[in-house]
Amino acid sequence: MKYSAIIRSPWSLRALAFYTSLTHCSLASAQDADEEIVAELEKPLWELGVGAGALMQPHYPSSSEHQTRSLALPYLVYRGEVLRIGDGQSARAVAAENSRYELSMSFAAAFDADSEGNELRRGMDDLDFIFEVGPQLVFKLGNYTYSDTSRSELQLALQARAAFSTDFGRIDHRGYVFEPMLRYRHYGLFSPQLEATVSLRPIWATRELHQYFYDVAAVDATAFRPAYLAESGYFGTGLNFSGTWHLSDKARVFGGIQTSFHHGAANRQSPLFEDDFTMGVAIGFIWSFLESERMVVRP
Repeated sequence: MKYSAIIRSPWSLRALAFYTSLTHCSLASAQDADEEIVAELEKPLWELGVGAGALMQPHYPSSSEHQTRSLALPYLVYRGEVLRIGDGQSARAVAAENSRYELSMSFAAAFDADSEGNELRRGMDDLDFIFEVGPQLVFKLGNYTYSDTSRSELQLALQARAAFSTDFGRIDHRGYVFEPMLRYRHYGLFSPQLEATVSLRPIWATRELHQYFYDVAAVDATAFRPAYLAESGYFGTGLNFSGTWHLSDKARVFGGIQTSFHHGAANRQSPLFEDDFTMGVAIGFIWSFLESERMVVRP
């Protein structure tokens, strides 16, 4: 789920053209497509490098106030048969897969937020770092190869995760999230160097997670912030655009736009709910300087 800023794989900028490429594509034969896809997906078992970036995102879902974070971290990709980290997706543990589906465990995380830096939450407890874990069933709806030698894939992922918050001194359970995701990814959009993705993610959550963001306890109530008890239900829908430009086999830059629509959300009456539409932006780069000699083919 995409509150604060979910740490999945690096986001990136892109949008507009997947409709254009769909209407102007020319499908190759199934055999040629399979051979080309296998060749392109042969990659090192693991890669190691460094990455740095900056992102701006709302303090919490529907917040009109934003925070900016900059990060410099080690970069790791692992393409094992079971455990897979990075490579355009979040960390996950694959239990079963074939050409049409994948059953795996998915993981996600979100940054914390300082309540003293937020006008509506001032005087309330800070929002801690959040992480999620749970199963996902990914349906591979289509793989396409085009006359310009680019290719794309369309997937539907049904994701259910348990959410937890932590200040790294204790861990608290924050309920459950159901997040189906429709994702389209195009490799070689307009240029062989560009990898672009668009995803649509409606989100529902149990009361515990809504409570974490939108409850106002009696002790925190003020004349401008009345007490409020959150309920479970619809959280909002994320529409995210991302793109990665491959400068070389070792270096790439990325950018992304994350938009969230909270129209019809279950807790729009909370005094902590502000905007029906919010947006975040991220940019960064990755340099991979070490990789395994062993090559693998992964979906």
